[in-house]
Amino acid sequence: MMGYVAAFGVVALLIVGIYSFGYAAKQSSILYVLLLETIIGLVLIFPLLLFADRLSVAEIFNKPHADNWLWLGSAAVFGFFGRNYFSLLNIKTAGEKINSLLSPAITAVTIVLSFFIFKDSLTVVQWCGACTTIGVVVWFLLKQKNNGPVNYNRIGILSGLSTILCISATVICSIKGATATVSFLQAIWLRLLVALVFILPLFFFKKPLAKPAQQNNKFYLLVLLGVLCQTILAGYLWLYASFHIGISVFQVILATLPLWLYITDVYLLKKSTPSISFLFCAFFAGLGIYFVLL
Repeated sequence: MMGYVAAFGVVALLIVGIYSFGYAAKQSSILYVLLLETIIGLVLIFPLLLFADRLSVAEIFNKPHADNWLWLGSAAVFGFFGRNYFSLLNIKTAGEKINSLLSPAITAVTIVLSFFIFKDSLTVVQWCGACTTIGVVVWFLLKQKNNGPVNYNRIGILSGLSTILCISATVICSIKGATATVSFLQAIWLRLLVALVFILPLFFFKKPLAKPAQQNNKFYLLVLLGVLCQTILAGYLWLYASFHIGISVFQVILATLPLWLYITDVYLLKKSTPSISFLFCAFFAGLGIYFVLL
């Protein structure tokens, strides 16, 4: 039972994170939000490594092997640099509801990539499920060029497709880099550290565009909330749910994220109007994931 609670907890935390970072991205440059997310995450996790994992400062840097640094560093480039940038750009141009629809496609693309990288075997039904999910999501993204938000254009489409590819690559790199040598917390911390190395030069290069248009407490509180919910807590519950109910069951539950965010966006926050085409796409994208994970 607790595994299922954790799984739906991940969905809830991701929704909070999407809206928190979405608000911040609309008030500032995306690069500034990424820098804050990275620094806040490093600061919050570091004491946990010292007291919860009981690591010394030297062990935090010396315990990981070269392969851990290589793959987790690659995950950082795809994740906290590529994934978060494109995802925030997609939220900024397309909105939170459309952005949530990328989640099932990410799972499908990750499974397809595992076929080529890990040599996993896939049945005909699983291939059909993956193609269905990817196909309906791409169709919906392209459809929004004419029917989506006013500011939705080629940037919205390209950022959505880039988000799918980058997060899928992040998952693959994280799987190869997260060995018994490092704990889950340390893996997150290393990814954030490598991401900071890539972000800082760009931040100073783009310094005139870095600060938020409206510096207020709400902006910084929502960034902090996003880091706590999406970067740290969702990561913990993700691992817990995967262990207790299995990765396949968890991924099916995670594929319902667009439906839950649709309810939040349309009926609770009233930010958008009902959309039959979105529900159609969300249903068949989730159904495709179900067949992929049979």
